[in-house]
Amino acid sequence: MRHPLVVTERRNLPPHLQTHPFSVARGMENGLSTGRMRASDLARPFWGVRTPASVSLSVRTRCSALATRMPVGSFFSHDTAALLLGAPLPLHRSGVSTSLHVGVPLPGRALRLNGVTGHSLAVHDTDLIDWFGLSITSPARTWCDLADTLNLRQLVAVGDFLIHWESPLATFDELARAVDGHRRGKLLLHKALLLLSDRAESSPESELRVVVVTNGLPRPLVNENVFSASGRFLARADLYFKDYGELLEYEGDQHRTDQLQWRRDLTRTADLESEGFHVTRVNAEDLRHEAALVARIARNLHRRGWLGSPRAVQ
Repeated sequence: MRHPLVVTERRNLPPHLQTHPFSVARGMENGLSTGRMRASDLARPFWGVRTPASVSLSVRTRCSALATRMPVGSFFSHDTAALLLGAPLPLHRSGVSTSLHVGVPLPGRALRLNGVTGHSLAVHDTDLIDWFGLSITSPARTWCDLADTLNLRQLVAVGDFLIHWESPLATFDELARAVDGHRRGKLLLHKALLLLSDRAESSPESELRVVVVTNGLPRPLVNENVFSASGRFLARADLYFKDYGELLEYEGDQHRTDQLQWRRDLTRTADLESEGFHVTRVNAEDLRHEAALVARIARNLHRRGWLGSPRAVQ
């Protein structure tokens, strides 16, 4: 006689394990069997770690998962610390599938684990902070560590974000002190310090400003209000060459895809130009062709009285 198929019910997770990552050891302490922890409703982001499959595996969630089995004294660093802080990194380095950077204090050995880039670092007490329950390098130390892998434009964009006047995560002086105490990338870091602004509101705006300044064009005002001769407010310019009535406006894709935004941009540009200003609109493709962009901006400035010439600043 054939026996009916017996279906064993899957044991529900304890409530405190249903919303957060946990280690296999903790699961066993809570009565979960080895088989239960292999069930399809649990993801395995790292060896020895489980997280409910319903929980989105954001960078923060992956860090929380890994933290359940990280060695005592270890911390998140480099790109991972920057992403946790909300800093703008290049797109290919900001996805949820990117490797997590974990540091351990010297003379400890760097962590070796799939999905992890380990570092053995000299750190001081002031180099580490608690960030919503995770140990990470401080904003200033993180900025210095990124100098190993970011170019000047990208490094300035992160620095601008960290010191932004509305909600600064670090001060200019804190960044400068961190650079003085840092061993690697000093030349690039010192160059970046001289280019920082606490007024920049996006990474492309920061990169555009670096292109302008490092190619010998006049240094523009950043996110400055522009007024007509009668005192009427016209716009807030991304970059403004006040002496020449020339504005640079970075146009992200939202300016193209949002019809209302696109119409407002056209009206604002027409309003500015009717008052004697000139607007140069810049997009992501322009930033990839730096020489052509610089030449275009220089021609516009020449027509408005600038007597200089663009040159690469060493």
